[in-house]
Amino acid sequence: MELFSVKERTVFITGASRGIGKALALGFKNAGAFVIGTGRSDKSISWMNNVGIRGVVLDVCDKDQVQIVLKDSAQETGRLDCLINNAGLTAQTPMSLIKDDEVDELISTNLKGLIHTSQVFYELQKNKGGSIINIASIFAHSVVPATGTYCASKGAVLQITRSMAVEWARKKIRVNAICPGFFEAGMASDRMKRPSTETRLKSAIPMGRLGNSDELTGAAIFLASSASSYLTGQSIIIDGGVLSQIKV
Repeated sequence: MELFSVKERTVFITGASRGIGKALALGFKNAGAFVIGTGRSDKSISWMNNVGIRGVVLDVCDKDQVQIVLKDSAQETGRLDCLINNAGLTAQTPMSLIKDDEVDELISTNLKGLIHTSQVFYELQKNKGGSIINIASIFAHSVVPATGTYCASKGAVLQITRSMAVEWARKKIRVNAICPGFFEAGMASDRMKRPSTETRLKSAIPMGRLGNSDELTGAAIFLASSASSYLTGQSIIIDGGVLSQIKV
């Protein structure tokens, strides 16, 4: 259906060099979109050009660099239909031990970086229209030990999503979020591959398995397409039922 089509749309994805970002970049490319993906080094984006994705080196913490890269991308393609803010860091330090520099790094990437890219996208696309998709986490809604600062940053992503959605709606910019649960392509995939960890995680998921890339890409394509044209300020939880249960 054309309603759900992203064919020939330009999609800009931060943190696309690996994990969820890479899965989204490939998913949108296969759906017919022109994809621009970012990574923090030439090496991290080297695979992109081989599959028809335009790779760009970008540090989202550098606002001046963000402005240059996004504006150049808009001029080159003639349009920017969708921004996916996926670049982010995780942390596994107990609240009693976490240091200021680790907190600052999380805030700089997970929040400031997201704000930088979104502000530039807004200036480029206001009154033209566009969709911003912020990748949050189920940890925006719940916590596990030693992830408090990461959880706080992802909770803030949801509030920023709502704020942008309300403020920018009259300028034809929609802003929504996706909250992934445990995915094979997630940031913690190396840990998940440990047999004991994977078994424990699967036992905590009502559907009994980790999510696969297509199950995340489908929601992102929906949010980037005309099918979600009246949807803004919302978050979609994709977690196999994790947050719907109470373990007793």
